[in-house]
Formats: sequence, structure tokens, C-alpha cells
Amino acid sequence: MTLAQNDQQATSLSQTTPAGAATQREAQATPPLTMQISSKLSGRSRRLPPQDNAKLDPEHQEQLTALFQHGHFQQAATRCAELLNSHRRSAFLWELLGRCHLAQTALDEAATCLNKACELNPTSATTFAAMGDVYRRQNRPVDAIALYKKALILDSTCLPALNNLGNTLLEQDRIIEADQCFATAIDQAPDNAQLLYNRANIQRQLGNMGIARDLYGQAARFAPNFLEARYNLAQLTGMIGQQSEAIRHLDQILLARPNDDRARAQKLRLMAELCDWRWLDEYQEHRRHLGLRGSACAPQAQIALEDNPDLLRIRMQAHASSRPQSDPAPQRPRAETRPQRLRVGYFVSSAQDLDALRLLDSLLARHNQSRFALYVYAASAPRADLVGVHHRDIRGLSATTIKTQAVADQLDIAIELTSYTHEADATVFSARIAPVQIAMPGFPGTMGTPAYDYILGDAVTCPPGSERYFEEHVIRMPHSYQSVTALQDLSGHQFSRRDCGLPDDAFVFCSITASHALTPREFDIWMRLLARVEGSVLWLPDYPEEAQAALRQAASDRRVDPDRVIFAAASTGEERMARSMVADLFLDSFTLNAGPAARDALAAGLPVLTMAGRQFAARTTASLLAAADIEDLLTTTPQAYEARALELAEDRDQLLALRSKLRLMQTKAPLFDTTRYMRDLERGLDMVFARHSDALLPQHVTVPAEDVVPAKPTDSYSAAQTAGTPIHAA
Repeated sequence: MTLAQNDQQATSLSQTTPAGAATQREAQATPPLTMQISSKLSGRSRRLPPQDNAKLDPEHQEQLTALFQHGHFQQAATRCAELLNSHRRSAFLWELLGRCHLAQTALDEAATCLNKACELNPTSATTFAAMGDVYRRQNRPVDAIALYKKALILDSTCLPALNNLGNTLLEQDRIIEADQCFATAIDQAPDNAQLLYNRANIQRQLGNMGIARDLYGQAARFAPNFLEARYNLAQLTGMIGQQSEAIRHLDQILLARPNDDRARAQKLRLMAELCDWRWLDEYQEHRRHLGLRGSACAPQAQIALEDNPDLLRIRMQAHASSRPQSDPAPQRPRAETRPQRLRVGYFVSSAQDLDALRLLDSLLARHNQSRFALYVYAASAPRADLVGVHHRDIRGLSATTIKTQAVADQLDIAIELTSYTHEADATVFSARIAPVQIAMPGFPGTMGTPAYDYILGDAVTCPPGSERYFEEHVIRMPHSYQSVTALQDLSGHQFSRRDCGLPDDAFVFCSITASHALTPREFDIWMRLLARVEGSVLWLPDYPEEAQAALRQAASDRRVDPDRVIFAAASTGEERMARSMVADLFLDSFTLNAGPAARDALAAGLPVLTMAGRQFAARTTASLLAAADIEDLLTTTPQAYEARALELAEDRDQLLALRSKLRLMQTKAPLFDTTRYMRDLERGLDMVFARHSDALLPQHVTVPAEDVVPAKPTDSYSAAQTAGTPIHAA
């Protein structure tokens, strides 16, 4: 779980040539996107006093500096050693030789040479900064910080010291001090792309996305080939709804690196958000290798590409293997019996993941605290109303610090709620912070890493035979892996159709699904329904303007009046749920189901029609319907989906009966019984921890229903869909 970033970012040390040199050698970067700039962290570095280099030919200095800057470290070191035979008191030669050793990871030799340089010229800020780099590489951060500060006392404008002091403070989670270092350095060198990029990463980690985006933009402007800065700029630009601009940045990356899968997958996702369905053709051109060569693709950019869980698992494995891995945490002796209170830690790494936070509130409110000690690791301040819960505010903390805190808390079970839905990854969990580690799928699919022992599912999202789609072992809940956390009183938000911009007498099909989940497969069906149901309309969310224009044009291309496609006003939370009550039928998307929106619609009493696919993300609504005992709305083929929608639109009495049944199920079905859900979850936690206590390896686990009832026949879509051929988004 990396808090600062969604994807790997350049965090290289700034290496500068010794005093008297003019530029920094080309910066290092973390693949796959390389920062290709000849960076300039030289700042205000001074040449050594004339008496120190009086006997050293200036031409030799220039030649040696050029060798170092071009990465010819061994050649430069050999030449320095030769010249030192006749220039033993040249601080320049000792410092350059020390830097050559540092670049080649010969840290002891580097320290010896740099100490000699400091002795010969105790006023050289860059020499002390270089010695700080040695200590930093030797994992001596306190000593490194002291030397960087010594360098800044000698020269407050020494950019290498400011930059690497900032990096070292950041590693120590002294994030505000680190930010100040980079801000001061930027004051000295406002056009230095590396400094701007470093501070942008900090601001992103602090949640200041607007400031981070501006800094990434400046870095990309001053260094047009700094592709890592441009990628991060594209990410944040897309997040604020400027998809077209973000796509332009990604196209520039792809022009320089046509095989950069990470940038391409992100571009396809943004095109899908604008309902620019040309992404389907571009995806097919690159499908075979996408996410499997070099630059792994972000999970959220992959999940809606196609309904192919085998391919998704391979891509997720590639993504997980590309992420930073944390050093293993110390392992406690295995508990042979269950402690009186299992220590359970819930992790929510993004304050923007409102669905995970809502789920967390529901879990904490219903946990049996006499049997479970609860720990929360969240990017938020502690809440006074959570009595008995140990809250850890992880805002701005590194994965290492979070790991240290979790290990100190001696968790028995660690549960990830955010997964890949926001700025999170499995870095913390890769350290094995608890004997049992579980993913509760905010991201509806495998995490792609053995860092998680289990993933929470059920017999619908993870039917028998689907185990191969998961890196984890499945905990099958007896009803659904999720529940409706609260039946909210919507009486304070009563809307008429006129309030929502809808005709009073029309049949209103609606789909509160994300624009990137919508493809021509669904839209073709929806347009045929509008053509066959007189006076009907399709009600969609407040999509970006480009997406709205594209869908109106798509309706016109299908000979449907574009005015019959109506877009809702922007709304969130309870207001969105209340508005949905004025619709007649919710139409789900296929490859990526509507997720929380479908759950909210059922809570509001709106029937949701779905088609169960193959991957987890294509079966979440089917799981909801099964747990709500409303399987009348569950189909398994596009033809059955279309026929059922038409049947309900033409038979208002049948639809009314379905709505009545849904209201009844809200009082008795498992989906709406959050207390029962919590008891089921706790039994599941007990079962998997018991396996650990018995020294048994993880395996797929089925949690029995508290009230045992005869098993239902296997639903018709489970085996058929699992064994079927891949279903593509197109």
C-alpha cells in the first residue's frame, strides 16, 4: 500500500560533480518511464580556492568532469588516481574520486576519499553533501542529515544538499521538513525539473492534488522529455475531469515510447470515460502484450478492458511484481490457540475512497469487541465516536513506517479495504504484517500477489471452478461478499420527475454506471429498447460534456432521437439515491458492473437488471440480487437481458410487483441484514485464523450460514459462464 503514488515514480538521488564542475550527470529514474534530462542540481557550487588547484591543469579538470558527467566512472577514477600521484593535496581530485566510488557503490572507498577532500577544503559545501550521500547509502540517515545541514551552513544555496536532505527527511517520514527543503531548493533553481518533481510527489502524498498537478506541469514544461513527470501530470489531470488534456499528455509519451503499456492503458481508460469507443480498436491492436511487457498497467485501467479473468490475473500479477516490495517484518511465534480477542487491523489508505470508509464504519459499529480488538489504519484523523477502536492516522506516512506500526500492534489479521481503488498498493502487506492477510475487494478482482492469503467473495462472484482466477484463496461468504450498510431515510430528499428533468409519463430506463464501463454492447441494447418502448427515455449520470455529446451522436447514429437520452444533474450520496427512486428500471453494465451505484439503487427500492459475466467485476450485481432474493432480475446472456428489460417495460404490473417484492426483501433478505453479515464475517475470520493456529496452509473456505437451510440448486450461469469462452468488451 504505497500512499504517495499509484505508479512507480522517479526518486533517484541527485548526483553532482565535485566543486568546480558545472552540471549534474544525467539523472537516474525508476523504469519504465525514464527521466531523460541533463539535470542541473549544481546550483551555486563554488570552485575550490585557487591555492588548492593551482598546480592542477584546468584542462584536466574539464576532461575529468566530462568523463564523470557521461557516466564513465571507472575511467575517471583511474585518471584521478594517476593524477593524485603528483597532486596529493588536490581536493578536487579526492572529491571526484570519492564520487566515482560512490557511483560504483564502493562506499568505504568513497568515504575515505571524501573525508580527505573535506580535510583539504573544509569550506566546500558540495563535498560535505557528497559525504552525506555516502552515509545515506550506508543506511545512516542521522549522520547523512547532519552532513547535509553542515553543507547548508557553509552554503545555504547548495542544491545537492537541499535535494538530498529533502529525500532523506522524506524517508524518515519528516514530510513537512522535506517539503520545505524542496521549496527552498526550488527558490534557488525554479526551472529544475527534478526538484519540482520531488516536491510534487510530496504534495501528492499529502493529498494536495492541485498543487502536485501544477508542479508536475512545471517539471514537464521545463523538461519536455521528463516522461515520468508527464505521466503523473496526465493522471492528476484526468482525475479532475480534464480527460482530453490528459490524453494529449499520454499521446506525447506514446510518441516517444510506443510500447509504453502503462501510458496506453491509462489513455484507453480516459477515452472510455469520454465514451470515445475508438479505444476498442486501439485495445485490440495492443491486447496481446498490453500490461505484460516492461511497464505494468494500473489496475483501474485494466479492469474494464474485457471480461476475461484469466488474462486479468496475468496482468495483475505483472502489475504486482513491478511494485516495490517491503522488507519482511519480524515474525511472531505462531499462536496455537485463538486469543480471547483477535487483533484485526483494517487499512483504508485513501481519504477519497468514500465507499471503503462507509464499509469501515459499518464494520466497526457491529464488530463484537469482546472477541475482536479493532485497529484502524486510515488516512484521516481519529473519530471520537469510535469507542474502543485503536486509530492510526497514516496520512503522509511511508510504507515502512506503517509497517512498523502494524507490527508493533501485533495484529493477528490484517484486512485491506482500499485495495487498488485509489492511491494504494500492496507494499505494506508484502512485508507480512500479520499471520493472516485478507483483501476485501474494493477492487473487484485478484490483487495479483501472494501477499494476501485470502480474498472475500461468495458463491456468485467466485463460483466453483473460478479459483484459478485468483492469486488469493477465496473466503466464500454464505450470502454476498458485501451488504447494504444502512437503509437510509430518504424522506428528506423527495424529488419528482420534473425536478429531475424527466417526462412525467415516460418509462424511465436508467443506468447509474461509470462512463468508462459503458460500451457499444450495452448501448446498442438500450437504444433498441428505446425504439421499441414508445415514449421511453434513458437516464444517465452527469458524464463529462464530451461523453454526453458522444452518446447523443451514438443515439442519432442508431436512429434514436438524442433528446431521449437524458443526463442527470450532478449529485452524490443520499440525494443520488433519492433521485434514482423516480426511475422505473436500472440497467446494469456488463464487463464492469455498476458496483456501489447498483447497491444504492436496491437500497432505494429501484429494481436493477443485470447480466452475469465471468470475472468478479462482471458478477457483483448478480451477487447483490442473489442475496436480496430478487433473482428475477438476473440474466446470463445479452439476449435474455434485452428480452427481460423489454418484458418489464411492457408489463407495468409485473414491474410493480417486483418493486413490492424488493421492499419486502429489504426487511428480511440477507443483503439488507448488516448484523447477520457481520456475524458471517466474524465466523470467516475465526475459520481462517484457526487454520493458521493449526499450522495449516491457507485454502478456499466456505463460511456456513448461521441458519442452515437446504442448499439451492447451482444457478444456471455459474458453471456455464466459468467454462465459457472469453467475453470481450467489444
